[in-house]
Amino acid sequence: MLVRSYHEVHSPHTNAKLINTCKEIGRKNYWIGSGDPPHNMVEEYIQQWYSAFLTGEYIGIEYWVYQSEKGNTFDGFHFDKDEMDPQIEHPKWCGCVNLTYDFGATCISDMTYGNIKPKECIFSYGDEAKTLLWDGNLAWADLAGEDDCRLYINVWTKRKPRGLIRSKEIPYPRQHYITGMYKKDKVIPYTGSYLYHTHICGDMFDEFVLREPDERQAGCTYLVTDATLS
Repeated sequence: MLVRSYHEVHSPHTNAKLINTCKEIGRKNYWIGSGDPPHNMVEEYIQQWYSAFLTGEYIGIEYWVYQSEKGNTFDGFHFDKDEMDPQIEHPKWCGCVNLTYDFGATCISDMTYGNIKPKECIFSYGDEAKTLLWDGNLAWADLAGEDDCRLYINVWTKRKPRGLIRSKEIPYPRQHYITGMYKKDKVIPYTGSYLYHTHICGDMFDEFVLREPDERQAGCTYLVTDATLS
């Protein structure tokens, strides 16, 4: 599976402004077309993010803010798709921009639609100004921690999913937010002890026991090659 990760993609000042704007726009799923003028700093940032890390034409970008609620709720394994269309179509790319330093993982599996459980998983733990990109047809989960804030991105190249709306207009300074001095993250093959927890893929309804790194560090990215118990 193709997963890329980078550190220090924007400045601490930009990070603080992004968190404030994310809180203001809320947790709905929004849309910005490839030629649409941004309504706020988050949308300006997203368009710059695309230019920095991806190439080619696209229709638009779906995005939403994830912040852990009290009680450590999480977003279980699922496939991103047009939720209002019975035809299964996935975004071309998915992405995450971490805005906090935390021990809650974005977990990317090698499951594609029709698989019953993953064989390999990549666990990406949060760090300010870290970003992660992966193929849009893979199942993933947000194993949320405490007081974390993440901006999730779906890049659509064929059509706009139904029901998505534009975000509110919020004045912001127009400038370059992506630094261009970012560092490529090293994916670490994990060899330590594990935590075990049970999951059900929300699209396939199959249950499996996931092995998550126990000796993990915030900001790091790990590959687990035997991701579930038999």
